[in-house]
Amino acid sequence: MASLKRRIIKYKIWLKELFRFCPISKIKVDHDNLFLVCGHRGSPVNEPENTIPSFERALREGVNSLETDLCVTKDKEVILWHDWNPDELVALIRERGFEPEVAYKPDFPAPFSGLRNKTSETNLEEFRKYFNYIKKDETESVHAHIPTLTEFINWLKDKPQIKYVFLDIKVPKDEKELIIVILDKLNSLVKEFNPTAKFIIETFYRDILELAKQKYPDLNYSLDVELPPGFIFLPRIHSTVKVASTNKNNVAIIMRPRQITFASWVTFRRVIWYDVRRKKLLNKKSESVKIDFLVGCTINNKKEMECLIKSGINGIQTDYPRRLTNLANEYKLRRE
Repeated sequence: MASLKRRIIKYKIWLKELFRFCPISKIKVDHDNLFLVCGHRGSPVNEPENTIPSFERALREGVNSLETDLCVTKDKEVILWHDWNPDELVALIRERGFEPEVAYKPDFPAPFSGLRNKTSETNLEEFRKYFNYIKKDETESVHAHIPTLTEFINWLKDKPQIKYVFLDIKVPKDEKELIIVILDKLNSLVKEFNPTAKFIIETFYRDILELAKQKYPDLNYSLDVELPPGFIFLPRIHSTVKVASTNKNNVAIIMRPRQITFASWVTFRRVIWYDVRRKKLLNKKSESVKIDFLVGCTINNKKEMECLIKSGINGIQTDYPRRLTNLANEYKLRRE
């Protein structure tokens, strides 16, 4: 009987929240900690994602952090590229131009051409020859330069405005050993170029996280959380702060769900509200595990950004850096 009552209460709360966009009774803006205005793949609504022009544009739009995707080629070059496997579902959706907001889509070789392979099965020279970007609604490649991690760190070395770089590791579970190729390269490049920015390693896979930490325990890590499709009546069970503390990570990142999660925005902001409180409590109680950043991504709607800022989040990844920069200025968030 008690269990039934709890379920009824849970459903009532869910229905009540369903029609409330941002019911904040007290503004909890975090003015004490650094707020990360993060250009997700740079500024992809204006430039091809993960390219130096995209990062340059994001800098002009006021970011203090960047996010980029990392893959590994057959000849062990680390490249800034999103789609490890062009035939994976997300890659196919992106190839058809269905990813919202962004101005360009990936340009893969044709099926059955013998060239449409995973990045780990293609050397750098071949990759740059056959993979690129196309502006949506057009048919010709824009011939963007696909940068290596070496080129990116070399570019980054004299950019003190950038405090953190999120490195979204696209290595799949069945090739997990390649995470070490990436981190070895990162380690050598940091020693060579000495950038002022710090790096946050992102992955969805615990096996990859554990392997990375075995060799490089002192890096910043996040085991990213993605909300499942369908109905979520108790959002706090998907707490990204809980995942971070369990895995002894200092960064907690959660993805805003797509529409296949019913009431996606309401569900997301309820998780964030819970996690803001949980992060504060954890940081007060724990001496060994501290969560430095609670980050939501990818947030492109201005009202959603504002609601999350009012809730006390201290990092947002967005495809619209200028939009977020303007809000950070309005709320006098700390960015240095």
